[in-house]
Amino acid sequence: MITINLSFYNQNEILRKHVELWNTYPDEIKEYFTFFIIDDCSKNDALDILKDIDLSNLNIHIYRVLEDLVCNIAGVRNLGAMECQTEWIVILDMDTIISVEMAKQLIELSQNNQENNVYKFNRKVIDNPKHPKNNKMHPAICLIKKEDYWNIGGCEEDLVGNYGSTDPCFWHRAKNKVNIKYMENIYLIYEPEGEAEINRDKSINKKKAMKFKKKNNWSNTYIRFKWGKIY
Repeated sequence: MITINLSFYNQNEILRKHVELWNTYPDEIKEYFTFFIIDDCSKNDALDILKDIDLSNLNIHIYRVLEDLVCNIAGVRNLGAMECQTEWIVILDMDTIISVEMAKQLIELSQNNQENNVYKFNRKVIDNPKHPKNNKMHPAICLIKKEDYWNIGGCEEDLVGNYGSTDPCFWHRAKNKVNIKYMENIYLIYEPEGEAEINRDKSINKKKAMKFKKKNNWSNTYIRFKWGKIY
């Protein structure tokens, strides 16, 4: 029913933490999920990092981007959405972890959903309740139907090469196409060390995004890189 689409770029220990937690899901929860890891050309590929973890009890698929593009966030998400074979997708970043309790809540949302609803989630920083992102809605992570993801237009790959604006552009295009529901009482576990070490200068993509929005001119070419399935 639901594919968890996890973007990975060099956060090795956090990747292991995600997969080890997925392995603890009860079988009656696991059966609802497919797990995708999209390795965005990390220094060490995801399969090598996970080589000593038993993956046999997970419906897991690992993909690797074969070109090290800068800030390929849009491309990675689009690849996962293209390969997804379930009705629902969770767009997931490395710094946000889905607990067993949240996994149950995702299943309930997908089963009780009204047409065109997209669900966004709150964050909890377990070890630091004073963290600025504690009890703050995540700007990107969502549960969305695959059909709605592509009706919105997917993520804008003209932004690849620089940081920023991927999420604002996606949600800008989502207006009048989906109903966004803010789930204040459903929490992602936020892991600060899960953030990738990248240049976070938003200025170039901010200018691009303004032009795209002004002209309502969006690209429609996707997956502009070589990739392969490695598991």
